[in-house]
Amino acid sequence: MALGTVLPFWPALLFTYLEPISLILGWNAAFSNPSTFITKQVPKASSAFVAPSAGAICLSYTLGNIFVLLAALAILCTAITREKRVAKFYLFFVALGDLGHIYSSYKAMGPEMFWNFNQYNEVMWGNIGVSAFLHVNRLGTLTGVFGRFRGR
Repeated sequence: MALGTVLPFWPALLFTYLEPISLILGWNAAFSNPSTFITKQVPKASSAFVAPSAGAICLSYTLGNIFVLLAALAILCTAITREKRVAKFYLFFVALGDLGHIYSSYKAMGPEMFWNFNQYNEVMWGNIGVSAFLHVNRLGTLTGVFGRFRGR
């Protein structure tokens, strides 16, 4: 088993190690400075600082909490399980979540801002670019592009 998982080498590295680390970094960003985390959800050009509401701060902390839960779920479903069926279902449902994440950004930003990539900041690249990258890799893993699953 590649890196102690049922996944082939590249997906194991990406989904068992790199993605949980990035989720923990996202948790840290949401918790350590929620005001900055909130204002960076849109391009620099349109993010004149306005103190976020208490509700927005609460949503930042909630999103940070979800990041930690997703990191734990990723480890559970890609490293701890020896059932390839569990890993496949996990990747399928998280791939759907990737699309929801990208669409949420699109709805909030609107098409003009969404398609203006040169205005993106690091948070927007994470929300959209990284989500798209992970989605493509999840689909590639599920269709066997990176090799076969191992295990039961």
